Amino acid sequence: MPRRLPLVVLLLSLLSLACLGGCARIGVRPSSLDDRAAKLDRTALNSDRPSERTLRFVRQRDLEASLAADPETMLAALDAEARDEKDREALFALAELCYREAGKSKSDPAKAAMFYLSSAVYAYTYLFDDTFRPVLDVYHPYSRQAMEFYNRSLANVLLYARATELHYAKGKEIPWLMGRVRLAERRSELTFSPEEVESFHLAYEFDVRGLTPEQVRLGLGVPVAVVRRPPEGDKLAPAERFTPPVRQTYAATVFLRFAPTADTAKPRHRIYEADFEIHDPMKTDALDVAGRRIPLESDLTTPLAFMMQNTPEPSGLEGMMNPAAWENLTRLYMLQPYDPGKIPVVFVHGLLSSPSTWAPMFNGLMGDPELRARYQFWFFRYPTGNPVLFSAASLRASLDEARRVFDPAGNNPAFNDMVVVGHSMGGLLTKTLVEDSGDDLWNAFSKAPLDTLAVSPEVRDAMRRTFFFSRRPYVKRVVFIATPHRGSEMALGIVGKIGRTLITLPLTVLKPLGAVTAALAHAGKATDAGKDAADKLQTGVDSLSPNNKTLKILAEKSLATPYHSIIGNEKKADVAGGSDGVVPYWSSHLDGAQSEKIVHSGHSAQDHPLAIREVRRILLEHLKENTP
Repeated sequence: MPRRLPLVVLLLSLLSLACLGGCARIGVRPSSLDDRAAKLDRTALNSDRPSERTLRFVRQRDLEASLAADPETMLAALDAEARDEKDREALFALAELCYREAGKSKSDPAKAAMFYLSSAVYAYTYLFDDTFRPVLDVYHPYSRQAMEFYNRSLANVLLYARATELHYAKGKEIPWLMGRVRLAERRSELTFSPEEVESFHLAYEFDVRGLTPEQVRLGLGVPVAVVRRPPEGDKLAPAERFTPPVRQTYAATVFLRFAPTADTAKPRHRIYEADFEIHDPMKTDALDVAGRRIPLESDLTTPLAFMMQNTPEPSGLEGMMNPAAWENLTRLYMLQPYDPGKIPVVFVHGLLSSPSTWAPMFNGLMGDPELRARYQFWFFRYPTGNPVLFSAASLRASLDEARRVFDPAGNNPAFNDMVVVGHSMGGLLTKTLVEDSGDDLWNAFSKAPLDTLAVSPEVRDAMRRTFFFSRRPYVKRVVFIATPHRGSEMALGIVGKIGRTLITLPLTVLKPLGAVTAALAHAGKATDAGKDAADKLQTGVDSLSPNNKTLKILAEKSLATPYHSIIGNEKKADVAGGSDGVVPYWSSHLDGAQSEKIVHSGHSAQDHPLAIREVRRILLEHLKENTP
């Protein structure tokens, strides 16, 4: 037994040496699931280090030292290997490493831009060049990461172009790691000329506040907000009168489509041609690239928030207190150019408000691709201090003008399927689009026919437009939100008294009403309502009184098209009764509505997410019922 001891010692010693050579380095250590996931999710997009995948690729080739010492030479060698072996994995590593080098080169903007462009080229090649192997797996997370490298790299190239005032010019060449990118065709889905672009801003540059949810769709391309400088004077087309006069802002997505040319004999002289494309996400949801259908990255919320911040709306308070200040602003507005293939949806705001009140609704509806594809959204602005009948006449005139400009023959099926959504007082204006007044409104005001009064033709025409109307045949559905069909007691209380005292009616209202009331008084033909009007001309606030004769007449008339009600209840949803704090249920409810949705909300029910979903449902239902 003692003789075997030296042999045992020798074996144990050899085993110890073997463990020192390898056993101590092999094993596991505890790690939380979150730490493990964070390590696997790390890329050059969210850290200062490449992903584990790219590091492994570099280490397998013993290139870490070369990458640190001379990255351009190392990346050029890796490019040669990738093309010789047709290795798709190498393309991903090149895209990520170029992106990382761009970040390290921020002090040299031109060099950084060169690396960013190189990253975009490699990411694009990884995604769309089928000569490389293995075959691309579009469901693999690396495919999404490659799209992110493309998008973020192109975004940084666009920032560099903006900072250096580098403009598109066909044939212009821009350097990348292995040669140059030559700009080829420019294609734009925007309806205006590139020369009208005042500025562009990347959606990635901003955080949105005040609008939720953000309507962002992941895909390929860089979402931007394009600010347009509209033409002036005699260059203004008739349709331009419906677009905001300053700082029009449009959502768009920029895409650079690469195509390699024949390689030259000289190294690092590879030329790619690139088409510069600007897509409209209101028209396009996906791109056809190399035989694949790829979702277009889009951001509809950031351009909307940017426009609202940089083009502030006139005060709704001013529109109530001093309607004359809004006379030149009273009109129909379109945030996108007219599209004859899309159904108009018109939003009409309420008292003390303006079109900006519809921003959450508009933003929410834009998240549905079917609504974007089938509808266009318009907004009517008016001074809410004027009597409801005068404002309603302005709404009808604005829509009729749009009809004359865009559909003079009256046979466009999309225009003839119009939907109008009105909030609060805006619902009362909306109702006159689907009612026939007959003589009822005028007879409540006068005992004599209008044509018999001794007034000027201009006054007679103004009164005819105000008191006599018929349903608009192109309006096929209306939605009422928190609408006081039978009035609001607010108009009888202190709020109504204060508003009535401070409102100054414009001459465009005072002159025709004054002339008519004077003529009625002289002829002794005024009704009690007409005498009241002669003593105290009614304002928009007076129009909301439960005692208002006009309101009672409108409430009794039948509506000629399908209609829906969305009603606020401050205490509980889906419970009839109660109030939204301004309009009680007994006033906002209408028998015969196609649907009635009660949301847990105050008077601003149009902002409620369930109200927005209800409008979405109604619009989708409208499509089904009106699609042959």
